[in-house]
Amino acid sequence: MPTRFEEVPRRRCRLDVLLPSSLTAETPHLREKTFRIGLVARFLATFRVDNLIIYYEDLEPDKNAELIKDVMDYLNTAPYLRKRLFPIKPSLRYAGLLPPLNIPTHPEADSGGIFHYREGLVVSPGRVDAGLGKLIKVKKPLKKGTKVVVVADSKSGEFKLISRKKSPVYAGFKTAIVPERLDELVAHYDVKIATSRLGKPFHELAQPLSSKLSTAKNVCIAFGSAKRGLYDIAKLQNFNLDEVFDFVINVVPEQGVRTIRTEEAVCATLATISALELLFGRQHQFISNHP
Repeated sequence: MPTRFEEVPRRRCRLDVLLPSSLTAETPHLREKTFRIGLVARFLATFRVDNLIIYYEDLEPDKNAELIKDVMDYLNTAPYLRKRLFPIKPSLRYAGLLPPLNIPTHPEADSGGIFHYREGLVVSPGRVDAGLGKLIKVKKPLKKGTKVVVVADSKSGEFKLISRKKSPVYAGFKTAIVPERLDELVAHYDVKIATSRLGKPFHELAQPLSSKLSTAKNVCIAFGSAKRGLYDIAKLQNFNLDEVFDFVINVVPEQGVRTIRTEEAVCATLATISALELLFGRQHQFISNHP
């Protein structure tokens, strides 16, 4: 039986995506930059990514990184909370034109089930805004500005607060900008995947990759930029890509276009990995917390 959308679980293991800050550098207008970022956000949420990590390919701070983070944070906030969290700022000029992510914790209305989940914001030590028309009173003192998940019991009319980390349903992804080299960023992951047109065709790696994924607790997938592929970025940052990553894969062998945009690579890769996970029956399991 298909899972009700409001109960779509988080992934069994943590999945993080690493993107270069130059994602939209070659796109001249803010409106088009925003739309491209929004498209990536849709792909990340569709495949239930946990964290987006933005890295500097040349290790120099890049203003594009802040733009990406601003738009991603905006989209990962429930529409009814955005006015509280996001003041008017240039980077979000066109963010309001993007469609909402509509993840399980961003309901448009009461789901109609016995339980449903809503993103909430602590607006004062004893009050939480969950988009219900009135603030929820809570006994537990929480820090103002903390995001929580509100479990609403429509049968009893009661509410329970849980942290985003303990939410049994998918609650979106977090975005962070990090200054470290790519090899340093991925060192702690159980499975490290790099994407490249120079990598091995995916079908040649499907068996060993599925075996590694079946026992992994945390997985990362790294992408290059339009200007530089990951082999070029690794050379620039002075490390060996094949030695650092467990798999360097090409998910679109014999591609029919000269170049594949980063957002297209994100979609193709996440769809391929998710299909592989589902084939081996490991993905749809509820978990209480990520390590």
